[in-house]
Amino acid sequence: MAKYAVPLLLMSALFLGACGSKKDANERNFAAAIQQYLDKKGDLCLGFDSWPVKYNEYRWGGQTTPEGMAALEAVGLVKGEDTEVEAPIIRLPGSPPKIIKEHRYTLTEAATPYVKNQDLCWGKKTLDKIVKWEGPMKLGDYQEADVTYTYKIEHVAEWARKPDIQAAIPVIHREHEGVGKERKHSVHLTSQGWEANGLD
Repeated sequence: MAKYAVPLLLMSALFLGACGSKKDANERNFAAAIQQYLDKKGDLCLGFDSWPVKYNEYRWGGQTTPEGMAALEAVGLVKGEDTEVEAPIIRLPGSPPKIIKEHRYTLTEAATPYVKNQDLCWGKKTLDKIVKWEGPMKLGDYQEADVTYTYKIEHVAEWARKPDIQAAIPVIHREHEGVGKERKHSVHLTSQGWEANGLD
């Protein structure tokens, strides 16, 4: 058996060496860190945090313009209605309230599959490939590298593919245009391996 011991030990060493460490600065580890970040932060949404979305002379409706909301209404995701509300202004004692017109949008049942944390989401970024990296830069025990990568978009909602939607909501068009183009994100070394900045 002794004659087989050395080759087996050599093979084990080579195998372990090939596996490498999660702390190594290499494409595989950086890809894992960027993908972990996109898994957590890669949802593509419109930036809403509450409903209904309201537009009046004193209040802007949020992240999407009235034109964008009208486009969402045209594909059946929201429903708009006109109403009257009291203006949010300071009144003198005894003075009557000022009544203003307000247009508000609520989500429809058709929007339910796309709602996440009250936001309206339409796709998910995922890693395409690692292009290159710079570093790691070392400062004492701290190490950080700048990773350049490209992304792709999965699970794209059919309504988000429509030209009218992309024209009315430019952020959707910009994200589609960014597919395959280089992006940069920093990663840092932890006791568990490389982790993307801003993951928390």
